[in-house]
Amino acid sequence: MVVNKHKDIIINKYSDYDEDARLVSDRGHYVEYLTTMRYIQKFLKPGDKILEVGAATGRYSIALAKTGHEVTAVDLTPKHVEIMKSKTHGLENFRCMTADALDLGMFADKTFDMVLNLGPMYHLFHKRDKQKAVDESIRVAKKGGICMFAYMPCASIMTGYGLRYQKTEQLSKMMDKTGRFKDIPDEVFSCFYIEDFKKLFGKTKTTYITNVATDGIAYVMREWLEQLSEEGYRAFLDWHFLTCERPDQQGYSSHLLYICRKK
Repeated sequence: MVVNKHKDIIINKYSDYDEDARLVSDRGHYVEYLTTMRYIQKFLKPGDKILEVGAATGRYSIALAKTGHEVTAVDLTPKHVEIMKSKTHGLENFRCMTADALDLGMFADKTFDMVLNLGPMYHLFHKRDKQKAVDESIRVAKKGGICMFAYMPCASIMTGYGLRYQKTEQLSKMMDKTGRFKDIPDEVFSCFYIEDFKKLFGKTKTTYITNVATDGIAYVMREWLEQLSEEGYRAFLDWHFLTCERPDQQGYSSHLLYICRKK
């Protein structure tokens, strides 16, 4: 059994963090939710069986279950699983449990029509673990099934943390000569250059579909988004949805979404 050796760091982080409110806390964060859900719905078919790995408090999973899909949600943090259970009493097509993205052994091969890995890749610090998380999510997907993986680009660390909190000097000590930030477990989050993330799928039996900037510039510009009228915000969203697959929109997005189909 493979496990995340740094899981205590992750559990401690989220035991003191209100993840349940994050995606709806302001317009900037809500862009990530709206965009991700938009792509889930684009590929979702009636009757599809869904697994969400790293489901946090079930913001996506519970919404999908309420539309009638059979949904299984797993998360590393026991607090998150308890929150999901408290929110889904009587929802018979939803189940959740504590599990590690590196070991989905409770599920057989080719079980799910769609597998959503929307959190674990943020918190893996070794190449073998990153590859294992990708392989496990793909393993439990059916042939022809859709797999989605959320991850953070390197630039989001500089813009969302370094500039916003005046930590650029600290970050300069944590990056290599190419600007990649080193994987340091105590810093909780890990990031990728887009080309490095795509390499994780080189030997998998998958077909690449697209890569999406789920929040684009919204995260670093969220104060300005709050000042927009409803019409102005809607206009921004329209532009974002039209351009979020463009390579020139992706580097500075806080979150990216890699979408592929299992062969």
